Amino acid sequence: MSYRHQILRNLAFGTLPRFVELQKEKNALLIGNGLTPYTIWAPAFGGLHHLVLEAAFPSMAAFEREHLAQKAIPEMAKLNAGQLECVLPGTASDQLQRVTLPA
Repeated sequence: MSYRHQILRNLAFGTLPRFVELQKEKNALLIGNGLTPYTIWAPAFGGLHHLVLEAAFPSMAAFEREHLAQKAIPEMAKLNAGQLECVLPGTASDQLQRVTLPA
């Protein structure tokens, strides 16, 4: 069993490049601190500015440890704030899914 964390965002028109660049910086910090980076993908159908960030964790405890460790990285709050400036108000959501079927 594993857990998949998905961060769902709808971006304002024209902000995709900035959002992606900030995510690259966040991923570099995550990797540099021994944490799991997030993959960026967009649905093949639907709005042009729907975006998903996704990472897999072996357990809920691992997710919680990494979540707390991520908050302790000083630069992360500034990068998160920059990304939220790109997001349409009221459209941000997250979900944590338990994956039980083998690949």
